[in-house]
Amino acid sequence: MKMLNKEFYYLNGQIMPSEDAKIHVSDLALLRGYGIFDFFRAIKGKPIFIEDHLDRFENSAKLMGLTIPESRKRLLEIIMELIRMNPYELLGIKMILTGGYSPDGYNPAEKSNLIMIARPFVFKDPARGIKLMSCEYQREIPEVKTLSYITPVRLLPKMRSIGADDYLYYYNGFISESSRSNIFIVKDQKVITPKTGFLPGVTRKHVMEACRGAFYLEERDVTLAETLAADEVFTTSSTQRVIAITQIDDHVFGDGQIGPVTKKLQELLLKEE
Repeated sequence: MKMLNKEFYYLNGQIMPSEDAKIHVSDLALLRGYGIFDFFRAIKGKPIFIEDHLDRFENSAKLMGLTIPESRKRLLEIIMELIRMNPYELLGIKMILTGGYSPDGYNPAEKSNLIMIARPFVFKDPARGIKLMSCEYQREIPEVKTLSYITPVRLLPKMRSIGADDYLYYYNGFISESSRSNIFIVKDQKVITPKTGFLPGVTRKHVMEACRGAFYLEERDVTLAETLAADEVFTTSSTQRVIAITQIDDHVFGDGQIGPVTKKLQELLLKEE
């Protein structure tokens, strides 16, 4: 019986103890930040929304010109074996595909490196809202989940100095997303979310499906000004499900507590899982 303090990762065809999972310094993800990833949760042995995550992983690889060295069927087999070998009730799995061992430090290798990191996971309290710091920024390839997080990581000291938990990206007056989640606003019981300039989130997709049966839903361009004038704001992600945004910069929404629409969508998403 495996001890729960022992973690197992996958690297290029093998599942191994986490301390043995190592790549060479010539990997293009290290040298140029060239690579993609995806992240999903497994709850009591069940990978959540796994087909959606694999769809996005495959699409990201295609758009970046990277070849996944395993078939989709084999990816699923690896994932289930990782879950079996890391028997935590709540597990987070990150799939990473890099540009491989570059022959010259610039061009991708013929073979990509495929890595899967499986670690125990804990959700934040869904009843607690978070604060965002607005940031004028547009990701270079928003439809791809790349490894490049230069801007949000660089701005961490500033974000923490004002007591914020994450960012709200906007560009030319229009919002797009947060650093690791999608954004929604609520106005007069209408749920509104941007239609362009963001990573198509898996949780976003399922929240929108749940929303259509309960609230009026609209996809369109959303300005920063109307976001600050919203009744409620929330984000969606695999790491946090649905989480209320109670403050953006100095603006506090309502009484600083989770709103009724956000709370209802939290409940509906749990039924989707």
